[in-house]
Amino acid sequence: MNVWAIGAACLLGAGFIAWGSARLRMHWPLAALSVLLAAIAVQLFLATRGQDGMHDLAALMAQALTVAPALLGVATGLILARLRGHPLPLRGLPGAISALGLLTAGAVAALTFLI
Repeated sequence: MNVWAIGAACLLGAGFIAWGSARLRMHWPLAALSVLLAAIAVQLFLATRGQDGMHDLAALMAQALTVAPALLGVATGLILARLRGHPLPLRGLPGAISALGLLTAGAVAALTFLI
């Protein structure tokens, strides 16, 4: 499969989940997505860092073509939902989990690109 199609699917899918979560005032889809993105980002970071000086460049490309577009999609979906007057699903425990997961995924993805 084309890597650009995978990146586009991650961008659109994450954006749709974020937008739908805000539109329907459901907190758990965004929380689940953010935790999964954080877990994927951490695993790809560890693979990119590697062991004994061996770095996995495929993991770096996977980070760039899956996690980064998904984070951009989440941001875009939440911005579009907010512009349409829907409240952001970032309140309470699921909101804290969502925010922590998205911040972790963003920080780890950025750290991956600095290796």
